[in-house]
Parts: sequence; C-alpha cells; structure tokens
Amino acid sequence: MITQGKHTGDRRDAVPLDGGVRDRLGSVISRLRTYVFVEGVAQICGVLLLGGVLQFLFDYGAHGMRWSMRAALLGGILGLALVMFWRRIVQPLRVPVGLPDVANLVERRFPHLASLLISAVRFSRGEQGEAASNSPAFVGATVSRAVVATRGLDFSSVLNPSRARWSSFSLIAMTGLCVLVTLGAPEMTGLWFSRNVLLNDVAWPRRTTLVVELTDGALIGARGDDLVIQAYAQGVQPREVQFFYTTASGDRGSESMVTVGSAGAFRYRYTLKNAQEDFRFYLRGGDDTTLEYDAQLLERPRVRSATIQVVPPSYCGLSPFTLGDEQRSGEMLPGSRVTFSVEANKPVTEATLMAGTDVVSEATCEGRSFAVSVSPEKTLTYHFALVDEVGLTNRQPVRFALRVVKDEPPRVRLKLTAAGEMITPLAILPMELEFADTYGLANAELVFDFTKDTTRQGLIPLEGFASGTASFSTSLLWAVADEGATAGERLTLFATGQDFDDVRGPNSSDSQKIIFRVVTPEELQAELARREQEVRMDFERLVDAQEQLRGRALSLIGPNGPAAGSKEFSTAAAGLERRQRNLAGSVNVVRQQVDQILSELRVNQLADDNVEERMGEEIALPLATLLRRDFPLAADTLRQWSRDGSVEAGGLVDPQQVALLSQMRAILANMIEWEGYQEAVTMLRDILRLQGELRDETEKDAERNAGDLFDDKQ
Repeated sequence: MITQGKHTGDRRDAVPLDGGVRDRLGSVISRLRTYVFVEGVAQICGVLLLGGVLQFLFDYGAHGMRWSMRAALLGGILGLALVMFWRRIVQPLRVPVGLPDVANLVERRFPHLASLLISAVRFSRGEQGEAASNSPAFVGATVSRAVVATRGLDFSSVLNPSRARWSSFSLIAMTGLCVLVTLGAPEMTGLWFSRNVLLNDVAWPRRTTLVVELTDGALIGARGDDLVIQAYAQGVQPREVQFFYTTASGDRGSESMVTVGSAGAFRYRYTLKNAQEDFRFYLRGGDDTTLEYDAQLLERPRVRSATIQVVPPSYCGLSPFTLGDEQRSGEMLPGSRVTFSVEANKPVTEATLMAGTDVVSEATCEGRSFAVSVSPEKTLTYHFALVDEVGLTNRQPVRFALRVVKDEPPRVRLKLTAAGEMITPLAILPMELEFADTYGLANAELVFDFTKDTTRQGLIPLEGFASGTASFSTSLLWAVADEGATAGERLTLFATGQDFDDVRGPNSSDSQKIIFRVVTPEELQAELARREQEVRMDFERLVDAQEQLRGRALSLIGPNGPAAGSKEFSTAAAGLERRQRNLAGSVNVVRQQVDQILSELRVNQLADDNVEERMGEEIALPLATLLRRDFPLAADTLRQWSRDGSVEAGGLVDPQQVALLSQMRAILANMIEWEGYQEAVTMLRDILRLQGELRDETEKDAERNAGDLFDDKQ
C-alpha cells in the first residue's frame, strides 16, 4: 500500500516509467480521441444526408419551392451541422485526458493491480510526496513492479470500439449511397444541388400539363351559386389535382378536385359551394402548376335581413313579439297573425312568399324592401322567391320555419291514496287536486258520480279557485255521507279543467277516474280481515326465512365453517348480506300493506282507540322501527364480516340476529292477537246483525197476524 504524507502534492525527481507502459497508455488516449472524431463525423454526415433528402422531398414534392424557403431550409441544415460539429467534435476533443486518467480506467478493467499502475504513473510524474513517506528505493520498486504487473495486459480493452466501428461503417454506407444516387440519377442530383445548395432558380422537369377550361380567359359565375372549376391534363394523367384559391378578402385555401372519366381521358372538377366573393385560383397536379386565374362573381338577389312580427290570439293574454334577423324559426299559437318585413341585398321587382312549391302570398315591393302578412294554420317552412331587375333569381333562398303549436288542454291531477277500492257510506276521503294551464284556467271542478239503479252526478265545491289563474292546487276532506251514499252503489270521482281557447277550443281534460264500491261496514271489515290474515301469513314466512338466515350465519361462525377471510367465507357471508337486505324489502311490503289497511280503517271511520293501539302502535310502528334501524344494522354488520372476517364483526352477527328475530316474533304475536280480536268483533257484529234481522222478522209477522185478525172480524 502506498501512503502519502501531509504534502501529497510535493514533486521530487521523476522515476522513468519504462517497459512501454507510457506508450501503451498514450496509445489509449490517441485511440479514444480517434473514436470521438469518427463518431462526430458520422453523426454530422448523417444530419447532412437527412437534410439533403428532406430538401429533395420538399422541393420536388411541392413542384419547386421559392428561393426564400430553400435558403431557409439550407441555413437550418448547415446551422444544425455546425452545432453538432462544436458539440460532438470540438468540445469532446478539448477535454484534457492524461495518463492518470487512463491508468484509472486500466485499474478498473484489471482490479488485481490494486492501484499499482496509478501509483507508478504518479511517481513517474514526480508526485512522490515527502521523503519521510516514500523513499526513492520504494518509489523505484513500485514503478518496476507496475511494469512487470502490466506486462501482457491489453490497455486498449478499456475502450469500447463498437460505436466507432458502427460509425465507420455508417460513413462508408453513406458515402456509397451518395455515389450510387449520383451515378444512378445524375440529372436529378445535379438539379437538387443547383437548386438547394447553390440556390439557383432551375426548374424541375415536367411530365404533365394542366389546362383550365375558361371562357374569355376568366371564370364567370353568380354570387351565391355553386361554381364549377374544370380542367384536363396533357401528357401523364395525374391521380389527383389540387385547387388553390385566394379570395378578394384575403382568405386562402385548397381543395382536392374530383376525377371523372376513364383512364387516358380524365377530367378534373371542383364545385365551390355558395360562392360569395371574387377570387384568384390555380391548379396543381402531377408535376405541373398552372398560372393564376380570376373568378368573377355577379350578385344574385337574396334576403339580407328579415324580422317576423307575431300577434298572438287575444284569449291567451300574450303580448305581440318580434323575431329578429338572426331568428329564422319560431313558435306560435293557432290564430296568430304573422308579418314578414324583409330587406334584400339589391332592388327586386318580384317577391313571392312560398311554402315549398306552393304560393302563399305576393309581397308588396318598394325597392329593396317588401312585406307580407299571413295567419298560419299549420306548421310550414317558408321562403321568398325573388327576381331582380335583370331577371336573376335567388337559387338558395333563406328559409323561415314557423311552427304552429297546439294549445294543450289543462293538466289535471287527482290524488287519493289512503282509501282502497271499497268504502263505507261513512267514509271521509282525503283528496289532493292540481290544475295547471299555460294560458290560464277557465274552470276547475271536482265531479262525483253515484251509480246503482240510476245515476246521480254532482260537483264538489273547490274553495279558493279564481278564473284565469295559471295553476291551482288544493286539498280537501269529502264526507261521502253528505251526498247520501248507500251500500251497493258505485262511486266515481274525477277532476276536470277547461281553458279559454276560442280558436280551436275550448280545451278540457279530466284526471284519471277513481272508482269505489260502497259497501257496509261489515263487508269492509270482512275484506280487511281477510287481507290482514294474508299479511300475517306473509310475515310468518318472513320470520321463518329470518330464522333460516340465522342458522346459516351460525354455521359460518361454528368450527366446521370456512376459515374467516377465505374466498369461500367471503362469498357465503356476502350471500347472507344480500338475503338480509332482500328480507328487509319484503318486510317493507308487509309494512305498506299494514299501513294501507290502517289508512282504510281511518278513512271509513272504523279506527277507534283500540284499533289505533293494537294495529298502529303494536304492529305498524314496530315494523317501521325494524326497517329504519334493525334490518340495516344487521345487513351492515354482515357486509363488514364478509369483507374482513374480523372477530369483532363476527361476534355481533348472532346477537343482532337474535334481537331481530325476537322483535319479529313479538310483532307476529301482536298480529295473531289482533286477528283473534277481529274475529271476536266480527262474530259479535254478526250476532247483533242476526238479532236485528230476527227483530225485523218478528215485527213483520206480528203485523201480518194483526191484519189477518181484523180481516176475520170483518
């Protein structure tokens, strides 16, 4: 190991590094610089070659670029080449590379030298430190050992010649390619060199000549019409011809022309849609570009501006309105009066309002202005047929779409959800009504209709309605007994509304009809008891399903169930969550049925305090609590358990299931108790009914016997 003293930079007499080591290290430096130079030259040549190809493609593809464009492209290529020359050759070659640097690379390539070569190089340069640290004998020995240790080592192996070799091959290939192109196409190469290097204005050879079909050397058309440009080719027929134009306002553009005809006799056509201003144009196809030609456009008559005044019918209460020049369509009610006020771009002699091919009305013309009034009866699209002073017509007229919108009848809605299809004569029906019309309501009524042997119809007063209002809504309680309803009748309820339309109306509409069957309280009680029994049976099945769900959950919790967190466990637990939520939906259906039965009892004045307590507080309210709190809590716990299989969630599953089942069984018990109570009440009512019938029969028999007695005496 070589140690250095405090003054590592002290120089003493250098010890020569013989054995060819110095020359070998210097050879590595020379080869490194050669590699850098070759790579830089190859890259610069590649850029120049690519630039030359781009010059040719751009210049030849464009059938000859202007001198300024060629000069700019050449300057860019040369500028890029100079930048690369500086960065790839000059700057790398200016970086100093000494023997210690190469020795360091050799040490990395041959680690067994263990800094011996680096030390020898430094000693040979006189960098020996203080005499107390390194004696001359030690220095000499180190240099000698380095010579012996490096004998036979290939110092050039520290370099990678593959990039330099590839660069050399690239130079040879590019040179060969240039020679082949020059020998194979000397004329094209010479033209490229003259145009793009010497920047001479030498024309490329052409095989195609385009001929534009013109009249008197100019293209004449009508402003606003479709203008057709046609041409044909002499010589080689190009596959595509481009149409280039510059308008009088300075707009530029290009389009592809359509090729028509057969091979050898192609013609080229482009249709300029709705030409509005004069322009200059030229064509380019194959390797030919035509001269620029003028296209002159003469103005046709057309609508420059238009306003449409609409006077709605008086009944709707709307003010007249005007559609501005930018509004070419509008909506109006039947009976509206429409006036077109139009200004043309030039004086016109005739202006006819048309609907398709039908003449609607002749307009009154005054120079450029004209006007006409109509009363549309149906939706139509109108336009004006114009003729100017020289007989030119408007080929593409401005169109006005006037839509006649029907005055829709009023919107009427009657809502009654608390009652069922059967009601008693004592029922009090809660109703909500809504009426609306865009232009005001003339009438709003609620109609009842009793039908049995005969029909009785009448109106239910609606307080607060005012004629002319756009919307009206109200709620009311209607006692069926006020109209003398009796069992066996059929009651029909509906709302009806009418508007003020005096053109095609008046328009009226009815709400959906709601039909009730009027029955005795006993008949309704029997029907509700039947429905209550069905609800109880449905709830019993749901209790059984909940017990099965708990059993499945216990099997997952038990030791024989799948391991918590496994895929099988997650699938099974997720299935329990879905079943729990489905059960909640079924229980909600039961709750709705119970609420409906309770509502019908209230509407028909059959819900006393006992009914409210037993059916409302002991059945309906607990069902709502189950759905609001217990079912969601149990389902959420099952979801968490299925996702993470945690012990905490698993410990909550069965207690929640037990609590849920306990509450469901309690509700079921109340249903059964209520059902028994209803049977007892029904039986008592049947007894009272039979007693009444027996009393009536007894009275009738007594009256008959008394009549017979008086007849015998006579």
